[in-house]
Amino acid sequence: MKGEDGSSTSRSTATSFQRQASTQIKTSSISVTAQASNTNIEPGSTISVPFTVSSTTNGVVNDSATGMFTVRANNDRSYTSTSPSSITIASGDEGTANGTVTLTAPASAASGTDVTLTIEAENAAATDINYTVLRFSVVAKVTDITRPVCQTVSSSSNCPSSSSLCASSQWTFIANLTDGINGTGIESITIRKGNGTLNTSTVAEAGGADVTVATYSASCCSQNVELAAVDNVGNVGKCAGQATQTTVATTLTAITAITAAVNTTSTGGHTLSISHCLWISVVVSLLWK
Repeated sequence: MKGEDGSSTSRSTATSFQRQASTQIKTSSISVTAQASNTNIEPGSTISVPFTVSSTTNGVVNDSATGMFTVRANNDRSYTSTSPSSITIASGDEGTANGTVTLTAPASAASGTDVTLTIEAENAAATDINYTVLRFSVVAKVTDITRPVCQTVSSSSNCPSSSSLCASSQWTFIANLTDGINGTGIESITIRKGNGTLNTSTVAEAGGADVTVATYSASCCSQNVELAAVDNVGNVGKCAGQATQTTVATTLTAITAITAAVNTTSTGGHTLSISHCLWISVVVSLLWK
C-alpha cells in the first residue's frame, strides 16, 4: 500500500509513505559441511573437497530423514570445478549423504591470490537451501631454495692513504651474480652498505643461466660496499667488496729510485742535489701522513 500525507502545513510538498511487507526468517533444515585437507592450491593442480549434506530438525541431524537434494558448486574465480548434480539421503543413511567437489586452478593462476568455493544443497521442493563456503590460497610450489651466488670480477682502485685526498679519487667494484640454471632468477640487487652508484645489466651464460653484472662506483671516501641480491622467491645472497689503498711499498720504491740517482764522488762520498732533497722531503711527508 502506498500513499501521500498532505495534511502537514509545514511542508510545501506531500510526504510519501509505504507499508512494507513483513519478513519471515526461519532456520534451514539442511546442513552442508565441508572440510578440505589442505587450504592451499598450486597453479595447474586439482584438489578434492569432500562434503556432507544432512537433514536436520531444530539443528540436530534427523536420523530417519530421507530425500534428494540438488547440489551446486561455484567459485569466484571461474576455475574449473566438478560436483554431483544431486545427492540422495536414503533410508538407513542416518540422515546424511556424502559427495565430492573438485576444484582446478589454471597454470596461469597468480601465486598469492585466493579463491572462494561455495557448495549449495537445495531440497527437491526448492523450498529450503543451505550452503558452505571455503577459501583456498593459490601458492606456487617453491623449488628454489638456493640463494643467489656472487663472483667478484674486479675491484679497481687507486685510493690514497690520506683521508684528506679521498674525495678526488674513485674506485669501482664489478661482480657477477646468478641464481643458477634451476633458480627463479634474480629479482633485485640493492646496496646494503656504501654510498656509491650501482648499475646492473643481464647477460646469458652458455649453460642457459642469466647472469646479472653489478657495477658499483664510489668515492674513495667510501671504501667498502655490500650488495644484497634477492631472487623471485625471497632467497637473499650477499656480495662484498673493498677498495685498495696506495701502499707503503709503492712509496719505498720511490725512495729506492731516488737513492740510486744520488751522485757518487770519486772518493766514494755522496753528493745530493737540491732537487733530490726536495723529492726525499715529499716522500717523508707522505709517509708521515
